[in-house]
Amino acid sequence: MASYDHIDFTPPSGVRSEAKRGLEWRGEFNRGGTAVGVARARDLSNGKSISPDTARRMKSYFARHEVDKQGEGFKPGETGFPSAGRIAWALWGGDAGQAWSNKLVKQMDAADERATMSNVERRFLSLVARTADTLRMLRVEQRVAEGGEPRPWIVGYAATFGRDSLDGAVGDFVETIAPGAFRNVIDAGTCKALWNHNSDYPLASPRSLHLSEDEIGLRFEFPVSRASYALDVLHNIEDGVVEGNSFAFVCGRDRWEMDEERGIPRRTVLEVASLWDVGPVTYPAYGDGNLDVAMRSLDQFRRAAPRPIDARRQAINGRVAAIRAWMEDQRVR
Repeated sequence: MASYDHIDFTPPSGVRSEAKRGLEWRGEFNRGGTAVGVARARDLSNGKSISPDTARRMKSYFARHEVDKQGEGFKPGETGFPSAGRIAWALWGGDAGQAWSNKLVKQMDAADERATMSNVERRFLSLVARTADTLRMLRVEQRVAEGGEPRPWIVGYAATFGRDSLDGAVGDFVETIAPGAFRNVIDAGTCKALWNHNSDYPLASPRSLHLSEDEIGLRFEFPVSRASYALDVLHNIEDGVVEGNSFAFVCGRDRWEMDEERGIPRRTVLEVASLWDVGPVTYPAYGDGNLDVAMRSLDQFRRAAPRPIDARRQAINGRVAAIRAWMEDQRVR
């Protein structure tokens, strides 16, 4: 959860005054608002700080009851002023409360986005050579809709399953994506296709981007738009200039263990919590992605270990001990 320590949840003077007015009106006219609204007004008028959840509820209240402003008696000089709707509006802080809660929610959303972005990781899939096998990973297809004209589609794989994608990239660990890791996010309807992870160059919206999992990995496909940069990407893929794909994600669940053969930790991504974007990239280099999150997870794994582990050394020591035991056994015989 994001930290909101930098946000002031203390009601400003305009909100306090309007809530106090609402309480006075309700006492005088005996109408407007609910028990919840009265309790809210008491807290606001007393300058009591509200919670983040209350700020979101206030924003929702004002959005739902904006229409009450059209009712007779809401404005001074109208028959029935102050109307029940006007009194209820005041109990929640009035126009000042609406502006304040909107501001708070905007600040919280920004903090949430920063916190989420700090957990976003990027991984790259390089094709290396354009063989018959790697052409499946990124290619252009011509497809014809029923009764329509041929249209190019970009088709490829953003990730492959069971591949040590990070082996040798940073030296601290190897990483594998488990089959099914994307099953909970491929239908979320939030992922976009971007060129080089750049939101200024969208290639496909969640509506036109098709994601699926198969035995190879995470497959994507989308029709090429008419944007000039999208056509440039298409031609560069056809010419072999662009030779890699990438995806940005937030890990929901992973597993760490020692790779005894390599003597270094192994991370297996078991479940992706959210998928931000997929698409072709100019320079596919797996280790160039945001590894901060993975390194934090690795640090936790290392701290959880009872002592530093050198699996390779342990394996060697085990073999030496076995040989010594065998030699001792032969000597005894």
